[in-house]
Amino acid sequence: MSRRGLTRAEVVRAATELIEDEGTGGFSLRGLARKLHVKASSLYNHISGMDELFTEVGYYAIGELKRTQLAAIEGKRRDDAVLALAEAYYRFGKERPELYKVILSLPMVKNDALLSAAGDIVEPIMAAMDGYSLSGADKMHLQRVLRSIMHGFISQEEAGCFRHFPVEISESYRMAVRGFILLLDDLENEASE
Repeated sequence: MSRRGLTRAEVVRAATELIEDEGTGGFSLRGLARKLHVKASSLYNHISGMDELFTEVGYYAIGELKRTQLAAIEGKRRDDAVLALAEAYYRFGKERPELYKVILSLPMVKNDALLSAAGDIVEPIMAAMDGYSLSGADKMHLQRVLRSIMHGFISQEEAGCFRHFPVEISESYRMAVRGFILLLDDLENEASE
C-alpha cells in the first residue's frame, strides 16, 4: 500500500476533493490514506496532522472564493459590482457547501497566518464598493453587513428555514442585496452633504 512520489500538494488536493465529496463531518486521515492508496502513517511525511491539513484546505477554499468573487466583479462598478459579487458568493456557498463550511470554521482555528488569509474574503467586497464615495470605516462596517446578508441567506436556506412559503428564495436574496445597495447610496449621499 505504499506510493512513491506522493507530494504535499497531492495530499492537500485529495483532502479537498474528499471533503467536497463526503463532507467535513466524516473526514478522516484514514479515509484520505485510502483515497491516496497509502498507509495513514505515510501522510505524516507531508503534514503534521489534521489541523495543518485543514489549514491548507482553508487556504485553498479562501482562494477559490476570492477568485470567484473577483471574476464576477471584473469590469463592473457600483451597483452592478455589488450585485454580481453577491450572486457569486451565494452561488459558491450553494455549489461548494463543504468548502464554504471550511471557510466558516477558520475563525476557530488558532493560526494567525490563516486568519490573515481570511482577509482575502474581504478584498473583493471592498473592491466592489470602490465606486462609492465612502470612508474606509464605513466600507469596513458595510462589508460586515453585506457578508452577514450573504451568509445569513445561505445558512437559513441550508437549515430549511425558507421552505414554508411558495416564493422564490433567490428573489428574496436579491431584494436583500438591493436593500443593501440603497444603504450604500444613502450613506454616500450623507457623506457628500
